[in-house]
Amino acid sequence: MVLSEIFRGNNEVREAARAGVQIDTVSVASASDAASAADGSGKITGAIRPPAVAGSFYPADRTALKQLINHQLDYGRELLQHMEPTLPAGVPRAVIVPHAGYIYSGTAAALAYALLERGRGSVTRAVIVGPTHRVAVRGVACSTAAAFETPLGTVPVDIAAERKALGLSVNEPLSSGTHARPGAPAPAMIVNGPTHAQEHAVEVQIPFLQTALGPDLTIVPLNACDATPQEVGDVLRALWGGPETVIVISSDLSHYHPHEVARALDDQTIADIAALHLPIHPRRACGAYPINGLLDVLKGRKDMKLFELGCSTSGDDGVVALAGQPRPAMRDADEPVVGYVSFAAWESKPEAGALAGADDLGTSGTPSHGEVLLKLARAAIRERLHIEHPTTADSTASILAANPWLNESGACFVTLTEGGRLRGCIGSLVAHRSLGKDVAEHAVDAATRDPRFNPVTAAEYPLLNVEVSVLGEPEPITVNSCDADSRGTGSKTATLASLQSGPQTDAVKRDGSNVERPVRSRTELEEVLRPGKDGLILADLVAAAPHSATSVG
Repeated sequence: MVLSEIFRGNNEVREAARAGVQIDTVSVASASDAASAADGSGKITGAIRPPAVAGSFYPADRTALKQLINHQLDYGRELLQHMEPTLPAGVPRAVIVPHAGYIYSGTAAALAYALLERGRGSVTRAVIVGPTHRVAVRGVACSTAAAFETPLGTVPVDIAAERKALGLSVNEPLSSGTHARPGAPAPAMIVNGPTHAQEHAVEVQIPFLQTALGPDLTIVPLNACDATPQEVGDVLRALWGGPETVIVISSDLSHYHPHEVARALDDQTIADIAALHLPIHPRRACGAYPINGLLDVLKGRKDMKLFELGCSTSGDDGVVALAGQPRPAMRDADEPVVGYVSFAAWESKPEAGALAGADDLGTSGTPSHGEVLLKLARAAIRERLHIEHPTTADSTASILAANPWLNESGACFVTLTEGGRLRGCIGSLVAHRSLGKDVAEHAVDAATRDPRFNPVTAAEYPLLNVEVSVLGEPEPITVNSCDADSRGTGSKTATLASLQSGPQTDAVKRDGSNVERPVRSRTELEEVLRPGKDGLILADLVAAAPHSATSVG
């Protein structure tokens, strides 16, 4: 059976992977490998940096933090619908985002993170580069920590990538004061623990990344100061990676100028960044050193283009002006404010593993099928738990009415997880009603009727991750008879002879040509099963009353 579409959502974060698209193997260490490079145990064995600004820059309470991020991502998604036709498809390879308190700059940052949601499941590493606000350095400093903790969980650091960029040996410790070895890929990179201890510029990006990209995330946290654009650019090039990696540049714009003056200064800075004009001065953007490093990379990459997404100030009360659109009216032109902007950069050829959905948002400007299915599943759960919808358009009735394709026959599974643990999973193997009704009813079933779990409560709703898997028509999994049988015996000729003495329809025609036949053993099944694409219907045909179950490869 082919899983024709898989849509995953973390509070309406989505991923879609279509059948027939092979996702490339990533080139960086997995989450566990990155954090346990020293001993290979699969566990985080080094120091864990605790959150320094939880409770001030963003909520320290996990539920409150998730609710705030999801609210701001909803705002970002809504704004992006107006500019999707002008943006490339696929996942950005780099973004510039602000790093102030979420109530001030979170909505501007959400524009970029709403785009990074496209990479959930394929983007697993974020190289985050911010400035230094407390402990200055010369160069680009990585941390001594093995992981960074936030209220949403602990995120491993890709220590192996840091060592490689520094030119260190595999087991060489990352001690403060260590500099890149001669000939290292990133000559300006250093190790400095104190500069990260209380720094907020990197930390505030991590909860957004955890929400947008999911639990497989690893990070490379870096602080840049007193470095040339090329020095920072060399660090980025050393850590650039493939489609599994996104570069996150953390920077605000002007600081504490009168609102009217700040907007004028920021507009010029935004124009300079968009034009790749180097260097941006630290008086214009506190993250000028990281920004200049990215611009240095982009100036040498003819296959990449940078797009402004939107801007605001701390005096705009979270209202973001999209690129090219007028800013909102100022409450007080003399009020001192801080400026914010979000940018995203794409490679001209989208990577194979970074697709947005079966009907990608970048073409029509309308929600993809994957988004609609996730929205419908969540709406059905809200209604069952008596949680008020954000708007009337978010009810199941409105969603079904607005999307006639949901009336087509379809079968699905709805899976709920909470904190990475299964919370419920119910579905249908074969279509027997409309897809819309199947999704809505299975969402409620997964939340309230899975016999393995207690029913989901309204208090748990913000913590749920939602996945909707749309199933294709079941079809036999077959193997090429001659190839399979020759592997089993080591002699194709002998195998053909023995098979020809049996039923001719079983494996080979009388003229000796190949035919496809059903798999006969676990070994054959493992050889032909396509991970992430095929699922199995396991039928017990021996029992008096046949039973079946499913498994995803």
